[in-house]
Amino acid sequence: MKIDKNSEIRIKCQKCGNEYAMAMMRMAPDGKNLMCRNCIERKPIQKQEAIAENRQKKEEAPAFKEYFCKSCKYSFKRAKRLAISSCPYCDSSSLMVKGSVARIMADVAKMKGD
Repeated sequence: MKIDKNSEIRIKCQKCGNEYAMAMMRMAPDGKNLMCRNCIERKPIQKQEAIAENRQKKEEAPAFKEYFCKSCKYSFKRAKRLAISSCPYCDSSSLMVKGSVARIMADVAKMKGD
């Protein structure tokens, strides 16, 4: 098969099966095949739904815990994954994790007794 210099080479897309000019083709994510730009740029609906669900989960669950030092009354936030044992301001270990009203009320009652 002889190919002229000016002839347009058409390649079949691995995903959709349509033939396109070489200029429209890109390497597939697997690195082995060629796909048309249309297929590469199109995002599957399932991925878009998964992205939307992940955003909702992140919005629902805050990534930070709120703390309150009983000694110096300093309020601060830290990532949930971090274990906090002392106040970064006064180095006291009398910390309270902010949260439910019942827990806060119980801690206030304890503070009155201190």
